[in-house]
Amino acid sequence: MHSREQRQLKVLRDYAAGLLGTRRAMQQVGIEDYAELVIALAQHDLELPKPADTPERAANLERARAILQPLLRNAR
Repeated sequence: MHSREQRQLKVLRDYAAGLLGTRRAMQQVGIEDYAELVIALAQHDLELPKPADTPERAANLERARAILQPLLRNAR
């Protein structure tokens, strides 16, 4: 594997591990389309990154639950 390919693979691994954002990963790999990023991950048997467990994400999930749960209960 050439050094350029090694650098791209490292970026893909970092992205899959949640260490890089989508835009930065795409820029560093040299692609412009998100679909290309997903294909590159799949070609290297890498999964899409999971969202980081941050206080902001937890707050967003709690707000979503507060909005959606009453709606779902009343939909029956």
